[in-house]
Amino acid sequence: MKAYNRIDKKIHQLSQVIAKVNRSLVPEKEDDSHTNLYFESIERRIYGRWFQQNDTKYILALDLYDFTFQLIADNKEIIKQFQIEGKNLAKIETEIADHFKTLNIRTDGLMKKLHFEIPAYAFIDSVWVKPDNIEMSKWLTYRSLANEICMLVLGLAQAKSEIRIWPHHFDTGIYCKVKSKLGVGFGLAMEDEMVNDSYFYISAYPEDYKIEYDNLPKGNWAWKINENYKGAILTLKELDNRPYEEKRSVLIDYITTTYSWIIRQ
Repeated sequence: MKAYNRIDKKIHQLSQVIAKVNRSLVPEKEDDSHTNLYFESIERRIYGRWFQQNDTKYILALDLYDFTFQLIADNKEIIKQFQIEGKNLAKIETEIADHFKTLNIRTDGLMKKLHFEIPAYAFIDSVWVKPDNIEMSKWLTYRSLANEICMLVLGLAQAKSEIRIWPHHFDTGIYCKVKSKLGVGFGLAMEDEMVNDSYFYISAYPEDYKIEYDNLPKGNWAWKINENYKGAILTLKELDNRPYEEKRSVLIDYITTTYSWIIRQ
């Protein structure tokens, strides 16, 4: 999974450019969700959110196939493409800000640091090179699966939620209320110190009561129960050498079994 985790970190860093545009131009929300992203698997783009400029709405996207940032109008016309390869991050951000000025789009805040911190990746000041197609394909597969399984969890819960990527932790995830005093979070997270691998997670968030984590259902997943986290973890290592349909089948078993246990608590 080293290749996947390496690409994950690079896309995480690039996506902060979109988060800055969201932070600066999208109407602010108290929960910071105006900075959220979305991975669209058909066009293989990471989208920000729409923002208004006079009579036109725009959105900034990261095209993972062409490896460019794209400013897109609400009729899906690509207004401007910004090449990534051969440039460092500071030059890319400057080019985007300069073009925004030509469209009279506000640029104050685009070059400022974000209000949260992400890991200080060693490559942050390096000149960007387009990722290997095979490595990128693996990233696209898992993030597409994450979108699909998020939707299946919402179907199980018969609940509504946005499937978004939070630019801080960079997990594709959802949160929804499944009972009057119980919420559920599900998603695909980056490699971290808790798991040391990228992983799918499902966790319960009870209100005004505690869940006793006894008689837990077993499977390809592991339960992590501690002061900081309580939930079931399925690492990508458990899925990596399986065909796509088998990956999907393992994930469906994972969510149906763990969700069924959670909903009864």
